[in-house]
Amino acid sequence: VIAYMFVKEFNFDDLGQISFTTHTFLWIGVALRFMLVRDIGFTIRYRYLTEKRLSWKQCIKVTLLAEFGTAITPSSVGGSSMAVLFLSKENIPVGRSTAMVFVTLLLDEMFFVVTFPILLLFIPFDELFSEAGVVGTSVLTLFIIAYIIKALLCTILIIGLFFKPQVIRWMIIKVFRLPFLRRWHRGAVKAGDDLIISSREIRGKGFKFWYPLIIATILSWCSRYLVVNALFMAFFPVDNNLLVFARQFVMWVMMVISPTPGASGISEVVFQNYLGEFIPYVGVVPVIALLWRVLTYYNYLFVGALIVPRWVKGAFGKKNKKK
Repeated sequence: VIAYMFVKEFNFDDLGQISFTTHTFLWIGVALRFMLVRDIGFTIRYRYLTEKRLSWKQCIKVTLLAEFGTAITPSSVGGSSMAVLFLSKENIPVGRSTAMVFVTLLLDEMFFVVTFPILLLFIPFDELFSEAGVVGTSVLTLFIIAYIIKALLCTILIIGLFFKPQVIRWMIIKVFRLPFLRRWHRGAVKAGDDLIISSREIRGKGFKFWYPLIIATILSWCSRYLVVNALFMAFFPVDNNLLVFARQFVMWVMMVISPTPGASGISEVVFQNYLGEFIPYVGVVPVIALLWRVLTYYNYLFVGALIVPRWVKGAFGKKNKKK
């Protein structure tokens, strides 16, 4: 299925318009290294989140499984819920694994919320949200909606994890008692209970616990954004790398509201119209967009297709044998 999806999206005619040189392959290699650094950052984060209870090999496996989960689920859902399962199958108690997932979610959302005002210190607002092709001014509208969602989520997580988990649990349960949300009420109760357990797990953690997690989060997300910078450099010189980096930040924040797995469809349209204005050659746009999807999306699908069957056999097969 993954191979079919890839071939269907791949357009061989586009490659015929491009001349690949040593310089091109060099910078594509740099882009690949940035993705490896991104995975290394998340691996480090799982290592320190579990307080070194998981080996490096286990942390790598959980990272790749979580990224596979993110790739096959809608961006609005993400793979965080699946990470609880992956961690629990590595002998991390469910309560503790739930706490870890809440912490990773908080770190990721905080990165987006805090980074945006920092970027505005160096990049004029009108350059960041200038009208770009078909997307136009809708980019700003979508970004505002997504940014508000992330800011609200951060606020809820901070209050729930560090101050008043019972209040957040009460609010969640009340909201899901509404008639059109009642079918998910049982799941909401469980989410509230998980939040209280998570709060107990992480309260009192000191600087030594948070410092490596924050550094690893910044390293991971910055490395992911720099993939596009490297791909641009492979085909043409870039005048303002910081602006390209900031545009990607805006794009990734907008992708949070995508209902499709891995933001498929939406990400390509936004990429070609929002970042395409930096590309001087029209024929290069679909090639770079494709390479970007291969490095940041399809690679996790292919890796997941290889490791998930073996992981399922190992994680669930042992349980069946014991029975």
